[in-house]
Amino acid sequence: MSVEVLIALPEVLRPVTAVRSTLIQSSLESIRKHGHYDRYLTLVAPAYRARILETIAAEWLDMDLALAHYTACDALGLGHDELLEIGEGVGEYIQGTFVAMIVRRARVLGLTPWVPLAQFQRLWDRLMTGGGVSLTRTGPNEARAVACLLPLAQFGYFRTAFCGVLASAIKLGAGKNVKVRVLPSVQYEQRCVFRCSWV
Repeated sequence: MSVEVLIALPEVLRPVTAVRSTLIQSSLESIRKHGHYDRYLTLVAPAYRARILETIAAEWLDMDLALAHYTACDALGLGHDELLEIGEGVGEYIQGTFVAMIVRRARVLGLTPWVPLAQFQRLWDRLMTGGGVSLTRTGPNEARAVACLLPLAQFGYFRTAFCGVLASAIKLGAGKNVKVRVLPSVQYEQRCVFRCSWV
């Protein structure tokens, strides 16, 4: 099968400057469910703690706030498998509305993981201001997703948890035995590449 670009990177890219509060709220909820919330509170920079905890739904947060949140998350030092679970929980939360509606409609015609993956750009636009994404079909059950100019990708916590976000979308599309991993890079915030596969 030939490689097929499903979502192309925007021609003009600028760094992500703001993050939707939904991402931070769902991240905090997942941390709470996994029993790390109290320790998180001791790790987050005091200058940002109140603002992070007081975010309301559907507001844009400056990058410095998001960086403070993920700095604390990274400092938790959680293992790979737990981070994937946390990411899947975040993915289920943030995709639970618009992607789920598309998936319900697609079930009539036949649902595959390509249905929710095709919404990658829409998901990005709901969560980030700036940056860019692409999605390439590299095989019948394989894709490569790319996120560019995302400062949060410097954190191992974010990269691994975002694998869980992508995995949750694939599972929503009836994917089984899903594997998503980050390809190594020396400058993750410039270009973070995810390899996705399923059966």
